[in-house]
Amino acid sequence: MIGKNQCTGCGVCAAVCGAQAIFMRRDKEGFAYPLVDESRCTHCGLCDKKCHVNQEKKSGNKNDYFGAHAKKESVRLSGSSGGIFPLLAKQVIRDGGIVVGASLRPDGSVRHIAVAQERDLALITRTKYVQSEIACVLGEIRRFLKEKKTVLFCGTPCQTEAVRTYIGEDRSRLFLVSLICYGVPSPGVWKRYVRFMEKKHRGQFRSFLFRDKRGRDNGHTCVLQLKEKEYFCSLGDDLFCRTFFRNINIRPSCFQCRYCTVDRDSDMTIGDFWGIERVRPDWNDGMGNSAVICHTPAGKELWDRVREETEWFSCREEGIANDQQPRLKTPTQPSPLRGFYMRLYRLLPFSVWIRLFMK
Repeated sequence: MIGKNQCTGCGVCAAVCGAQAIFMRRDKEGFAYPLVDESRCTHCGLCDKKCHVNQEKKSGNKNDYFGAHAKKESVRLSGSSGGIFPLLAKQVIRDGGIVVGASLRPDGSVRHIAVAQERDLALITRTKYVQSEIACVLGEIRRFLKEKKTVLFCGTPCQTEAVRTYIGEDRSRLFLVSLICYGVPSPGVWKRYVRFMEKKHRGQFRSFLFRDKRGRDNGHTCVLQLKEKEYFCSLGDDLFCRTFFRNINIRPSCFQCRYCTVDRDSDMTIGDFWGIERVRPDWNDGMGNSAVICHTPAGKELWDRVREETEWFSCREEGIANDQQPRLKTPTQPSPLRGFYMRLYRLLPFSVWIRLFMK
């Protein structure tokens, strides 16, 4: 199996193991890694064969680049950038399909779930700056496809690659939408942060909005929801988000991610269109805009079906992959202090660790 610094924690190896010899376990940093029970392992090699890290990138697609946002402000509010994912998801559901995306659960965990009704889409829209578990839905995706249902899967580029290799080459009914990804923060750090905030405010966790846009600030406000109360702070001041954007609590494999490019094997890539003021200054209204990259004919066809519900324009690669959008060129680099702080994280109570980090 691949080394720990390469593993993205997708769980495909455990999902395909017929001998049930592989289990996903969290390490002391809070990230999930496969653990092999050698007494059960038959050495069939299927785990290595299905690992997306071992696959060659195909790409070679002719990309189409767009800037866009939903015409309806309510749709833009339902997403973290320009509201494109909600439009794509609604279209697939109206066609009788299934949408799979990351959901922040009431207990604070983040995992991918399948949604078949428009009224449930709010469960999987908006940004979650926590690595989501996808192994729990892989079997469901395969079952839906065998039932001849269309499935739209949205996730980080390593997650869309994991789904692609798990399903195999015959994926005519599977749409893969990858995100422009900064890196994935530790679910373990996030869990301890949730418990810390519950104790601090003396309330039970209900939800967390990482990118709230009610202040028309391009989603630079966080909102913690405990019972009936809401606590607001800027994205840069939130304790958890600071450990994330300082490159402290990011998964080691993210620092050598090979998907930080415009050439991907997903059908489409979407994300924030940072730097849009350079090409469309009048679009920078604080409500967010989306970068849309169509990689395949299937992705272009789905985009064409929702385009009438958007304001959009065509652009060149350099318009989207600009210096304010570096994750389409190179991976995030680790903080020089990452090792030091993550060692302290393993040793100290969270309340002590986070205050030490803030100092």
